[in-house]
Amino acid sequence: MALFFKILFFLSYLNHASAEETDLCKYFKYCGGSSRKSSQSIPSASAAGSLNPSNISSVKGIGLETIYQPGNPLIFDFVTGNGKIGALVTLGLENSFFGNRPIEIDDILYDRKINELQYKNKKLGLGIGASLIDKNKVGLDVGVSFKRNPDIKNINYGVGLSARLAFLNFGAFLYQDDVLVNLGNYLNPYNGIAYSTTYLSSTYQEKFMVATYTVGAKISQFSFDMGIIKTKYNFYTANTLIYLYSGSYTMGKWLFNLAYRKEQSPNLYYINHSMFIQREKNDVYYGIEYLMNSHFVFGLQYNNFLLNELSATLTIFL
Repeated sequence: MALFFKILFFLSYLNHASAEETDLCKYFKYCGGSSRKSSQSIPSASAAGSLNPSNISSVKGIGLETIYQPGNPLIFDFVTGNGKIGALVTLGLENSFFGNRPIEIDDILYDRKINELQYKNKKLGLGIGASLIDKNKVGLDVGVSFKRNPDIKNINYGVGLSARLAFLNFGAFLYQDDVLVNLGNYLNPYNGIAYSTTYLSSTYQEKFMVATYTVGAKISQFSFDMGIIKTKYNFYTANTLIYLYSGSYTMGKWLFNLAYRKEQSPNLYYINHSMFIQREKNDVYYGIEYLMNSHFVFGLQYNNFLLNELSATLTIFL
């Protein structure tokens, strides 16, 4: 942590001597992190909005994000705003690189990994962010979220806050969520007892809390962010913690992303077609985006869905 901040202040010093940066999207109303004042190294509005809805307060215009991965349904996310208030409609990014780790039966996780199938998320989410203070060196944004699981039919709420001080930014987001799991005949890998026997039911339902904290910086064409996603499940004997470290660099019409994820969870770890009991799981993410013109951004991603897969993105903005 200390080394991280030393690097930030060193780069900030260099930034004072640099020429005014060329924004990747200065001819464009929205692209990647350029319309966000916080979490700018996160590669998409859907991922940044899932981490904290206040991140989308500065969106201006109307945009559609699409993600394509072979063998899986096409994903659509919608974003719009007027520069002071932004909104995001998304199916959510649970069990993705920048998302939370939900409750999932390990046998189902194994089948997904083998067949490179994304986590089936039915939830529909709405995030709204608003800018309260937007000065040259100081900024403050707030956000609220609404999420509905069609299996349970309840609406869960969340509230987020992000602040900017000079080249640093900070964020916090707390929200409720719920899950309904079909237990079938699956066994708990830790004790060998059928889940349905433990819970005396063929299904399991739980409401839980998720807390997300971020800190980052934007210095010239570089952006850096660190984040923590903390979830307390009754289903598991220990908390789930996800540490995210991400960085991005803009060069002309190109945007490059690199991220590292360290997860601590009771879920089994998939390695080389086998499942192991290992609390810590480590993953890396690579992304590249290209601004084709004032309305289209094309991108390629590696490991966006934690399947070591390649996926393609297209952002259309008006």
